[in-house]
Amino acid sequence: MITIELRSDTFTLPGEGMRQAIQAAEVGNSGYGEDPSVNRLETEMAEYFGVEAGAFMPSATMAGQVAIRVWCQPGDTVVIEEFGHNHYFEMGSMEAISGTQACLLPGDRGILAPDCIAAAIDQPEDPDVNTALVVLENTSNFGGGTIYPQDTLGDIFALAENRNLPVHVDGARIWNAIVASGCDPRRQIQPGGSMSVCFSKGLGAPMGAVLLGPADFIRKARQIQCLLGGVMRQVGFMAAAALWGFQHNLQRLAEDHANCLAMARRLAGHPALDIDLAGVQTNILYCGVKAGPERASRLVEELAQNGIGALAVGPLLRLVTSLNVSADDCERAAEVIDHLLTQNP
Repeated sequence: MITIELRSDTFTLPGEGMRQAIQAAEVGNSGYGEDPSVNRLETEMAEYFGVEAGAFMPSATMAGQVAIRVWCQPGDTVVIEEFGHNHYFEMGSMEAISGTQACLLPGDRGILAPDCIAAAIDQPEDPDVNTALVVLENTSNFGGGTIYPQDTLGDIFALAENRNLPVHVDGARIWNAIVASGCDPRRQIQPGGSMSVCFSKGLGAPMGAVLLGPADFIRKARQIQCLLGGVMRQVGFMAAAALWGFQHNLQRLAEDHANCLAMARRLAGHPALDIDLAGVQTNILYCGVKAGPERASRLVEELAQNGIGALAVGPLLRLVTSLNVSADDCERAAEVIDHLLTQNP
């Protein structure tokens, strides 16, 4: 039985305050725009990020794919980091839903450079290719929870605007970026572009995401949401949970970041592991298991036998901190990993 859950921050559970907010939520028919809790959440998110409108959706996956469908036509190219979630982890949804093709670019810890994007937008070997969208993931999941520096983000936004391209920010963990860097939320989204934000990870809500952008973009997004079967009814219960998480769990993300870094430092000197401490910027830690993928998989099994949940991604051990994981839990996990790898590197 897993008692220390480090596989993902999607395992977070609502606390008592959030459960009370769910019970007390005002609800109506969201499909008709008549759920007060949904309307409140959408308005507050739009104001927080400085955009015209927002649409509450079942998941960040749907929100991201809806954004791509709105911005693109079949056959268009989407510039995205090679391990970007919208491409790499979503079962070919870009191709299936939007008929788009991905132009995959290498990132530095998942972060794309403006000059790399600029070179990819124009494809002189095929003048018929139409690049329609740039997608950024902030923080970068596969990059290790890394944050786009504000200058880099601004340069990419300026480049895209100069090329008349929208930028969609996959902000599933934008909350971690905002808390860790102290950045201005209104500067995390391209003026005229879009962003999706998720509530079911570090903020602890059971489900839900909001897609943000210009009013006309959101009007079209609601049409695609309907097309995909994403229209919800009395979903104000979940919107209330999302809003409670935003209001009460946002600043506590700093605890998750501190716990993750402490765990990384505790393990960094182990001869069986390769850890990039500079890449541990929020709540995700990837530990390179030097013996390779087979040992990483067995290590996950051994950790489960000790009540600790972790994931193996090839030769990497993935550990993610969240509100249901304490500093003592992280210390315990590090001790067990150290012990297991010392016994059998």
